[in-house]
Parts: sequence; structure tokens; C-alpha cells
Amino acid sequence: MRIYLDIETYRPSKSDAFINEKVIAIGLLEDQTPYSPISIEKNADAKFFFIWDHGDEEKVIEEFYNYIWSIVKDYRKQKIKFVIVVGFNILRFDIPLLTQKAVEYNIMSLSEINKLWHDTYTIDLFQAALPLNNMKFKDLKLEFLVKKAEKLGINMPDLHGSGKDVKQWYEKGEYENIRKHLELDLKTIRIIDLLHDKIFTYEKH
Repeated sequence: MRIYLDIETYRPSKSDAFINEKVIAIGLLEDQTPYSPISIEKNADAKFFFIWDHGDEEKVIEEFYNYIWSIVKDYRKQKIKFVIVVGFNILRFDIPLLTQKAVEYNIMSLSEINKLWHDTYTIDLFQAALPLNNMKFKDLKLEFLVKKAEKLGINMPDLHGSGKDVKQWYEKGEYENIRKHLELDLKTIRIIDLLHDKIFTYEKH
């Protein structure tokens, strides 16, 4: 099983990363299709946790961990060989922040959280794309891989805004824009992952 993961956060200023940062939305695509380009035409089950639906950040984090824990601890019973978590910049941002929040709210102990993530395999497309950007972090955004894919003639979703827009959308209560942004990011990540052989090696041809 592959789980495509992306989160959206609200931070009053850029310097507030991890210090004064609120998780406002978590999106997942639960995918049990074959790990192959042919799976692009098949659907993956979407699951979303929104702060405006759950009431506060703590409930969002709690519901997310209840969901992900139920999958990881019982995947063998479901005849799943292993669970892969896929995202963009999740090793540097999403997973560390989700870990931090779980500890802050006493949802799980640190050892339990580390065990949970240890029992999954993680693919971070941000890290995988570094060789395509001369091993530079600067300007390495999801849009970078979208442009690479489009140059290959791959039909990609039109991304809806960027992470910078989320702050304004949240302050204005424009939650539908955040949902659409999150959903399209997840669909884009899934396509890039399923076509990784083509997208991450084409410059060698």
C-alpha cells in the first residue's frame, strides 16, 4: 500500500516555522493499485482532516494518527506486504511537524511515533529530485517537477495556488481553496511517483 501525504499549515510569519505553526489540513491518498504507470488511470481513496471540520488542531492531529496507526499496525492482517508513505519534502517538514504535534498533545509517546514511522517506508520526492537541480535546495518546489514532467509530454494537473496562498486563504476563511490546493498537490505527487522512472532519469537520454 502507498499512502500519499501532504499537509497544509498556517504560520503568521515565515520565521514561525515549527515554533508558531498550526496544522490546518492533512490530506492522504490511500493507494493499493499496482506500482506502475498504468495505475494513473485508477483511483486512489482520498482522506482529509480539516481544522474547520474537526474544531481545533489537536483533533486534526489525533484523527490523523488514529487513521494512520490503524493501517500500519494491521497491514499484515490486510494482506499488505508493507506500507510506503510518499510525499514532497515530507522528511524535512511534514513528518517532523506531525511528530512534534503528537508529542505536544500527548497523543502518542515519542517512541511510539518513531516506531510508527519506522514501520513504514518513506519516499520523499523532494530529496529524490536534488540531482535534477544540481543538488541545490533553492527553487526545488513541486512546480519544478511538474515542469519537468510537462516537458516530457506528461499531462499534469493544474496546481491551485501555492503554499504562500494558504495563509491568506485561511485568514479569509476561503477553505475551499485550501482543500482544492491540497487535493491537486496530492494528485500531482501521485502521478510523479508512478512515473518516477521517466521523470527522474530523462536527462540521461
